[in-house]
Amino acid sequence: MKKQEYTLEEISYSRKEDRRIMERVLNGWFKDPKALNFTAPGFSFPFKFKKWRSIFYNPNINQSATVVLKNNGWIIGHISIRLEDRKAYIFNLFIDSNNRRNGLGIKMMNEIENYGKSIGAMEYNLNVPPKNIAAKNLFEKLNYIESNLKSSSLIKMIKRVE
Repeated sequence: MKKQEYTLEEISYSRKEDRRIMERVLNGWFKDPKALNFTAPGFSFPFKFKKWRSIFYNPNINQSATVVLKNNGWIIGHISIRLEDRKAYIFNLFIDSNNRRNGLGIKMMNEIENYGKSIGAMEYNLNVPPKNIAAKNLFEKLNYIESNLKSSSLIKMIKRVE
């Protein structure tokens, strides 16, 4: 039996080769509108990579970092972070459906929080759809709490660094 080998790698949507790879990966993941809705609520279906990139990864609007999780060289997870005024915004966490419930979300969150700490984050913020109970439970395990800010379509969660 072959051992599972997981690696984390930073990618950039500004690099042509990374864009080419991520377009194929994301098109595969987001064939299912439910998967897209849980990852990027409010993003319209069918998935359009160029629109995704222009909204979330436009270097003229925001500076962000993205980490992918690989299993034996194949991308099976994705997460991004953006820092604004010492507040880190975590977004677009996704684990391929065949690899969920193995602690990989925690692995990715720990990696992105460590990255945030290295660039000066004092607070982490993220949004989760109310129907995505698994994600909400994951974030609560990692000491995120629901914020007082209410949204009809999302639960806002915060974690402060001590």
